[in-house]
Amino acid sequence: MRIAITGTTGRVGASLARLLAARHEIISLPRTVCDLADPASLNAALSRLECDVFINPAALTSLEAREDDPRLAMRVNSAAPGKIALWAAEHGARMIHFSTDYVFGGETTIPLTEDMAARPVNAYGRSKLAGELAVLAHPGNLVIRVSWVFGPEKPSFVDQIFDAALAGHPLAAIADKLSLPTSTPDLSHWVEALLETDARGILHACNSGIPISWHGLAEFVVREMTVRGVLESCPDVAEQILAEMPMFRARRPRFTVMDNHRLSALLGQAALRPWPEALAEHVALRGASR
Repeated sequence: MRIAITGTTGRVGASLARLLAARHEIISLPRTVCDLADPASLNAALSRLECDVFINPAALTSLEAREDDPRLAMRVNSAAPGKIALWAAEHGARMIHFSTDYVFGGETTIPLTEDMAARPVNAYGRSKLAGELAVLAHPGNLVIRVSWVFGPEKPSFVDQIFDAALAGHPLAAIADKLSLPTSTPDLSHWVEALLETDARGILHACNSGIPISWHGLAEFVVREMTVRGVLESCPDVAEQILAEMPMFRARRPRFTVMDNHRLSALLGQAALRPWPEALAEHVALRGASR
């Protein structure tokens, strides 16, 4: 297949481009080639494009910046995916678009299925939900929601904890917000398998396991670092709560644990890999590359 991928300098886009290149022709569309914030750039990229599948992981994600400029958020996270979806429909291409657990409001305490109502509580979530609707207005397209993505392509929260612990800095993390992490190596393999199916609509793509907070993830990382000899002793991680974080001007949903059974069924797996296994592997690789 000829597969166009946006955001190939980002975490998900880079992972997908690297894995899928082994079996498919990849057309890389980094921001320098296809800037979703610039309609002229997007139009120019689409005008010369020929592909069978268009994968769009590119987005604007900073919550506070999106609150400050919600119109830009809508342009990049909604209008641009909508334009791509229209182009794909007119050219007989399939579109796979990435979204987020932040389309949910966090008001429930049970795992969130794809059929549950999305009620975002911030500008970022609203822009991503609008993008989902724009993409799904064209039959055959697929929206993949991910959460707390980590991987070797680009530093994430878990890498910030790794580096801070290695430097001996004080550690602290939010303890009253729960979700499930998503490993980019696993995510890319899931997408590779989904290319061979006619999956459409919405899928939740996150690793399995017990829901965890940012604080829990931080504690897991430093324990793994200690077990693997990266740290001599396991440092404490102070607990923080969302209400005590004045820099978080955008409201955060407290519970965005997504149910991934629909994806595991499509992939023919009883369950997707647990996040502790994926994160332990990531920490081991970070430790070995020091």
